Amino acid sequence: MQNVQVVSIEDAGYFSSAYTSGSTVKVTLKRGEDIAVCDGILIWEDELATDDLFDEWVALAQVNEEGYCAFITDAEGTTLYGA
Repeated sequence: MQNVQVVSIEDAGYFSSAYTSGSTVKVTLKRGEDIAVCDGILIWEDELATDDLFDEWVALAQVNEEGYCAFITDAEGTTLYGA
């Protein structure tokens, strides 16, 4: 059973570097009441939406890594990480 759902996949523009380039997407995942977002993904497949990936995105948002944000709900309310 998969706990993580793909909520949306949006166009996020074009990325180019010395090594790669292409169109990117912004993916929003949901697990229970919690939401995690990653902006600027070059390659996305829905099979990647796992608990481990969700936890990784939340951890990156908590340390303000560029391109990640998360809305985490607990008994005290909802907290936004990243932006």
